[in-house]
Amino acid sequence: MNSSRSILNIKTLTLLLLLLLIIIVPAFSNAAVSDGTSSSGSTFTLKNPLKVDSVGGLVQNFVEIFSYIVILFAVLALVYVGLRFILARGDATQMKELKEWLLWIVVGVAVVIGARIIIQVVINTLSATGTIDQGIINSTQDALNNR
Repeated sequence: MNSSRSILNIKTLTLLLLLLLIIIVPAFSNAAVSDGTSSSGSTFTLKNPLKVDSVGGLVQNFVEIFSYIVILFAVLALVYVGLRFILARGDATQMKELKEWLLWIVVGVAVVIGARIIIQVVINTLSATGTIDQGIINSTQDALNNR
């Protein structure tokens, strides 16, 4: 019974993530044509809707958005687990299962926060050592601050 429930939960979570990607990806992939038309042979330019000029900035923006989504789901999961704790009324088997849920929610949030910290440490290290051009670091920081 537990394995079929966990498979159902995994399928539901996968479906929710796919729907979320279907909603988020178009928002980041729309490119606006600023001048000219392609049929007349003249040139046209595309504006960058992401406000980042590097792959590192794109990764950092993705991790930031993903972390907000995970934290939102974690809060909802904490509320759900809290309600289940109340409804369990001291049943030992349900309490054990809910404690595991609580542990994995905390672990998931810690992993996401750790990813954000690691990215910031890498950016600061590359900036301090001069490994990457300071303009790239500045454009990444500007993109993050202009949200």
